[in-house]
Amino acid sequence: MSQIKEIGGWGLFERAVTLLLAACVTLLAAQTALTWFYVSASRDINLVTTDQATERALLAVKEQQAASNTRLDAIRDELHSNLSAVRDQLRALNEKASIVAGVTPPETGGSQR
Repeated sequence: MSQIKEIGGWGLFERAVTLLLAACVTLLAAQTALTWFYVSASRDINLVTTDQATERALLAVKEQQAASNTRLDAIRDELHSNLSAVRDQLRALNEKASIVAGVTPPETGGSQR
């Protein structure tokens, strides 16, 4: 008769173990879900961060190019003014030399640069 009683109903120990196993399964499922959400969210954040870093790098390159172009324009303008000054000095020296030698200096047309 004791065998029939044990097979037919669960005792307190069996119920406690089953309840603990169910709690463990529930916690494991919750932990898996949280981990899954964290990994997918961090991957999206990483992609956004990578895109932002790329945009910052491109912006820095554009700013650097603009600064370089500005410097090149300033250098070109300075060289042009220096070249004009050298031309003017050469013309003045040529005129002085032609006066001393009694020769007519060449025409100062716009085609000579």
